Amino acid sequence: MGLSIEVGILAGLNENDPEGAEHFRAEFDCVNRFLATQSIPAHRESETCEVWSCGMYGYSGLHYLRRIAAHLDIEGKLAPPGGDKAEKDPVLQRYYDAFGRPQGGFLGRWFKSAPIQRCFDHLIIHSDAEGYYIPQDFPSVLIPGPAFPIAGGMLGSSQRLLAECQRLAEALSLPLDIDPESEELWEATKSQGKGDLKWQRYGVESFTCLRLYRAAQHSIQNNAAIVFT
Repeated sequence: MGLSIEVGILAGLNENDPEGAEHFRAEFDCVNRFLATQSIPAHRESETCEVWSCGMYGYSGLHYLRRIAAHLDIEGKLAPPGGDKAEKDPVLQRYYDAFGRPQGGFLGRWFKSAPIQRCFDHLIIHSDAEGYYIPQDFPSVLIPGPAFPIAGGMLGSSQRLLAECQRLAEALSLPLDIDPESEELWEATKSQGKGDLKWQRYGVESFTCLRLYRAAQHSIQNNAAIVFT
């Protein structure tokens, strides 16, 4: 078992699981009621697009990628390739702690550190097990709260996730035209920390980045949400 991603979920469920489709329609209705309170246009989920889906690197692969994003944001450089305790990385924890905390001022002086830029919120500030990205461009991750209960409790932007993944791919020297199911990408995850090319040494991070990038692309092109399941 592990994290899976699907784009075009209604298009797939309409044919195979009408009851499941109704569940997600109710979820998107809740999303839209919340968006109205933020003066953001409603999301109209496509029900006829090609479905795109993939499995991720368990649940941990997301934390590998979040870890190097946090290091890039806070320290201005990549950390070494991650391991099985990536989610406990102290720099990643600093990023989580900074979410919602004012930058600079008294707290900035107290911690004696430069303000955290938080350029990777849509990647990092999101559930690692469920939830949605919708194809609308909004700067901050949205938190609907208990009045609008949706899976994962947070709503990300596909456009922002795409841009964040592009930046990470550049830092990893990861070609974005690699087939996400290619043998060379799978092999890189099995030899984490090794390889002739930079992206190969960051095998799990590259695997995760490329899959999220392709999901965001498909989401924007087809007006369909990225769904974590």
